[in-house]
Amino acid sequence: MKTYLLKSKKKKLKGIFITKKALKKIIQIYETKKDIIGIKVDIKKTGCAGYKYVLEYVIKKTKKNIAFIKDNISIFIPKNKINVLDGIIINFVQKKFHNYFDFYHKNSQNKCGCGESFQIIL
Repeated sequence: MKTYLLKSKKKKLKGIFITKKALKKIIQIYETKKDIIGIKVDIKKTGCAGYKYVLEYVIKKTKKNIAFIKDNISIFIPKNKINVLDGIIINFVQKKFHNYFDFYHKNSQNKCGCGESFQIIL
């Protein structure tokens, strides 16, 4: 699976990897949501396994987030979650009745049965 790397100005970080399908979907989002400057990937406590990924539109930059950029695409990650989310791979899955972003990170394991939540292993 080919991935595209979005880099941060912070040299120590691995970056964010997105697949071709995810890139295509993100470009579609940019085209329909003209007022956004990017997409924020976050996690929140929920579900039977402990955490789930959350996507939000970003309208303006804040010092609380780190930007990962490639060409005109920006993905933001909260600074306080960088140790959990740096190096994440984002894919977009299209199924017959359900389309969704799918995430892979070496620190997220043990997904629950429905696949909505996961545990963080550091």
